[in-house]
Amino acid sequence: MKVMSGEDKSKPLPFKKVADELTSKFIRARPKEAEKILNALPLPEQLALALSRRGKERLQLILLSKRSQSLVRALPEPELYFTLKELGEEESLPLLAMAAPAQLTYVFDLEFWESDLLVPEKYSRWLELLRQADPAQFQNWLMRADPELLTTMLSKLVSVWVVDPDNLGAEPWREEENLFTLDEQYYFSALDENLRPLAERALVGLRELDAEKFYTILDEVRLTPVTETEATAYRVRQGRLSDHGFYDFDEAFSIYQFLSPARMAELEQNPERPEPKKTPAGRYPILLSKEVPSFLASSLQELSPLELEDFHHQFARLCNKIMVADVMDLTELDNLKLAVEKVYGYLELGLSAWARGHTPEATALLRRQWLDHIFSAGFSEALKLRFRGQRLADAPWFKSAGRPFHLFGEIDGSRLRGLLEPRPKFYAGGKSLGLREFRSMNDLRSAEKSLARAEFCGRLFFEALGLAELKLQKLIAAYPLELTFEVILATWLVNGAVKAQPDFESIAPKDLAHFVERGTRLDSGQRKIAAQAKAEMLNRLKSRAEAAKSISQDLLTRFFETAVGELESELTGIKDVKNIDPRYLNAIVLKNPAEKSPGKKEGKS
Repeated sequence: MKVMSGEDKSKPLPFKKVADELTSKFIRARPKEAEKILNALPLPEQLALALSRRGKERLQLILLSKRSQSLVRALPEPELYFTLKELGEEESLPLLAMAAPAQLTYVFDLEFWESDLLVPEKYSRWLELLRQADPAQFQNWLMRADPELLTTMLSKLVSVWVVDPDNLGAEPWREEENLFTLDEQYYFSALDENLRPLAERALVGLRELDAEKFYTILDEVRLTPVTETEATAYRVRQGRLSDHGFYDFDEAFSIYQFLSPARMAELEQNPERPEPKKTPAGRYPILLSKEVPSFLASSLQELSPLELEDFHHQFARLCNKIMVADVMDLTELDNLKLAVEKVYGYLELGLSAWARGHTPEATALLRRQWLDHIFSAGFSEALKLRFRGQRLADAPWFKSAGRPFHLFGEIDGSRLRGLLEPRPKFYAGGKSLGLREFRSMNDLRSAEKSLARAEFCGRLFFEALGLAELKLQKLIAAYPLELTFEVILATWLVNGAVKAQPDFESIAPKDLAHFVERGTRLDSGQRKIAAQAKAEMLNRLKSRAEAAKSISQDLLTRFFETAVGELESELTGIKDVKNIDPRYLNAIVLKNPAEKSPGKKEGKS
């Protein structure tokens, strides 16, 4: 990196060059030169540079700056918070020491609480960290903290008593162990001896800062139920957090509402979006994922710097909203990563569907529509598939068989299962065997194809071929593995070839042997169903399929070829067709040797 010489100190390097070259490696190797380069930048550019880095790299830059406190205090509250979380408690002390009161309030609003309850172990840990970082910061926080918050915190740390002049020295509470006092008038006993040091420091600090406030809070602790002060403190906290997108659950959950075509048309005519903020936007959510979906990325390229800043504001708030709606722990960085992944995915879907794949239209949407609406538009695309999947899952045969997703095969069945989640998920298969969020229109199209094949199976077997619920249950029970519709179709086809009428009975080994001997042939070592027999099977299937509505002939032919192909492949490996072992043939449902034939009674041949 070229460093400023004595002659060109008045010409600092361009910001982009500094951003590209002032790497963590360079800072470690040449700290004094790095310090000169950074401090030649004005504070807004130092802030922009810090916002482009994460964790230790961000801290490294901050500590190089001669205006480090101003730089820390210029960070958006969420940015400081997630920097603390990524660094860890011990590494965070310099940042805590320099943080502004509003930044500390944001941190503590998230860290002190579990749901709507203040947790002594949590706030005691963070306040001790603050005291270690800078005792003056600790004192300053006590002075500025909400009275309701302090009252509730003290109520969970100590019991408070006041002397009774009419019964001086004989008050019942004097029997308490470990009593202590600061003024011989108000006495305290710690509710948890491990937290007593914090309680004492807080009481001493409050009394030194503001005696009137100190005694007012002590009387509140004595006379007001903790549930009442805690509820008030929680409402105040929620009011602050809602400014950052941490709404109450009902409001946050509205992000998952279905955005109807009529509502989208209304938004086209009258866009709704909040006024752009003038403060710097957080970058942590963006930095947590290096892969921006392709269509969203191309749509963002045409935004101006101010428009992009507004996008970052909205993106961060939307991620917070998702964390509340999904009932995530707001203090876990991994949960933010999950929220980022979801927001990216549904913004990609929403833009792709709403703009019909045209980048200029997508950019225009980002300029005029609220990101929440674009997210909802994307989620609604997945919901449309879920509504279709739910109709299939509500079919009597599906319920009576115990929701047999395996019937559709591993991929299609898993995708149907994912669509039926309360909030739809996608099954990608391959190495990613679990369900994940939708990420692209390709995911949506893949899920739609799987759903279409599942709907096809429902129409084919239960409308056209007349598969009864009880018969399906028997087939599932008779099959040693996870039964699929391809296996059921092969069973129906072979039954039709050896009997006058096709049915869904398990096939006796002798009937299968008869079919193999008369209906198949060896071709270059491969056993194939004879062309005439295969044509008769397909014609019989197509004839029955005509009775049902909306049976795709293309899907029908492919489904037939798959079922027959699997049967031919397995028959090829069987040497003795007259003595077929059911363990080595899974392409059809074979009758168990111990299973009685229909109509056969015990004791009769």
